[in-house]
Amino acid sequence: MKICILTIATNKYLQFVEKLYEDISEKFCPGAEINCLLFTDHEIEEAGDNVRVHYIDHEPWPMPTLKRYNYFVKEKDFILEHDYCFYFDADMRIDGLVEAEEVCGDLVATRHGYQSLMDPATQSFDRNPNSLACVSPEEKTVTYYAGGFNGGKTEVFMEMADTIAKRVNEDLKKNVVALWHDESHMNRYLIDNPPTLDLDPTYCYAEEFIGTDYPYQPGKIIALKKNHAALRS
Repeated sequence: MKICILTIATNKYLQFVEKLYEDISEKFCPGAEINCLLFTDHEIEEAGDNVRVHYIDHEPWPMPTLKRYNYFVKEKDFILEHDYCFYFDADMRIDGLVEAEEVCGDLVATRHGYQSLMDPATQSFDRNPNSLACVSPEEKTVTYYAGGFNGGKTEVFMEMADTIAKRVNEDLKKNVVALWHDESHMNRYLIDNPPTLDLDPTYCYAEEFIGTDYPYQPGKIIALKKNHAALRS
């Protein structure tokens, strides 16, 4: 089984990538052939044998996250050489062994750690009718998914990527940016195309939940606590 790991690390986020890749090598889908596809605005002098680097232009926040699916589409042929692909935020670590049978599905999404505890009617879907990410308050929704970890069979995932990239481009033509950027567009897509594998929040687990009475325990894939403003500056 071949797996492609997708990661975007612009500006100061690059500092997290080496440790993330070490964790993936040691703890993610053991036995699989894993290649990492890194999108970055940095010059990388040395990359591992299984790391492919795709250079992207430096743009101000939130463009590096809003356009993530546009980046993926540019590497569609390479991604489709694999059986599965998974996107990880760069600022994550893996605390527990993640077996392939846990996470390999046609279309995989992870429930948001905070939002999934809220009534769906109050979750942070984009309500702006001018955006193609819009979710009407009248629509029935099940839960809100996190953008930090998702994936699936490459052909299914890339169908989602193609659709979201086109919608982002259409929004930008109208000078519209979705409320939570790519995550808003992903949630719109997943309402219309529900994931075949719905992961609980332990697979995109806020570091601040550790040691608390948070109902999902223990975290496996950890979203690190950090100063967002400093990293994006």
